[in-house]
Amino acid sequence: MSYGKSITVYLMDGDSSQRYQVTLDNWNIKAYKIPVGLVAASNSLDSIHTAGVYFLFGYVEGQKSVYVGEAEDVYWRLTQHIPEKDGYIWDNAVVFIASEIGVLDKARVKYLENRFYNIIKDANSYRLLNRNEPTKSTITKYSEDAMEVVIDNIKLIIPVLGYTPFENLISESEFSSENEEIFYIKNTKLQAKCRFNLDIYMFNSDNPQSGLMPFTLLKGSQISNVKSSLRKSLKQLRQECIDSNAIKDGILQKDLRCFDSASYVAGFVLGRSSNGSIELRTNDGQTFKDWLAKRQNNI
Repeated sequence: MSYGKSITVYLMDGDSSQRYQVTLDNWNIKAYKIPVGLVAASNSLDSIHTAGVYFLFGYVEGQKSVYVGEAEDVYWRLTQHIPEKDGYIWDNAVVFIASEIGVLDKARVKYLENRFYNIIKDANSYRLLNRNEPTKSTITKYSEDAMEVVIDNIKLIIPVLGYTPFENLISESEFSSENEEIFYIKNTKLQAKCRFNLDIYMFNSDNPQSGLMPFTLLKGSQISNVKSSLRKSLKQLRQECIDSNAIKDGILQKDLRCFDSASYVAGFVLGRSSNGSIELRTNDGQTFKDWLAKRQNNI
């Protein structure tokens, strides 16, 4: 028989864009969600200097990414994750630590790290940033069973914080290419081209957490310089593409399938805040907004 469970979410700084504390009733492990810019300010959080398992969430070339790790002092370990050294950028850490001494120790958190690595790898919905599979510690059957309960509870809590690294996603290849259209972004300085899949777009309207991307910016598209109005996430994506040579001399070197809205495509290409419903047009000049309305009316 299944029973209901109560999860308490506390906005520690009174702002949904900052730190969270999450607890599950009758469970002696708590979670913190900590933005990268607030790690230094989290030195005094309860139990943050004890053993735990943690996840670093971000984006790599527009794809959702995660690093899973463990530490005997979670706070100290978070301060060691430096983009220049790690080779990737992360936005938020989600850490799980015990409020009672002995519940999590080095052997147990290493067991959790290995299990989560393999669960995320099998799901294949996030890019896993660990370079190697973590060593799986040998623990007693009693401890193993206890850690499997921890895993089940963490699987409940992570989606509450906006992440789904454990869920198997439907592949884009399962959708037909019959309802695809090519859209262009053109001005006097550049031309870019993207492919749009209507079936994926409609699927996402009922499944907003699917992770499927209906827009693919195509190789050879010309990319403008960044303006101040471009949102932070797109600036980061542009920089990652430049660093990896996916953008070279202002030209996209490979197809980029990481956009869930027309405005994200337009903003990425034009380097500024943009209305993709108008900026994206078919070869005969029809706006994305008008094209989509006509197709949806015929469904």
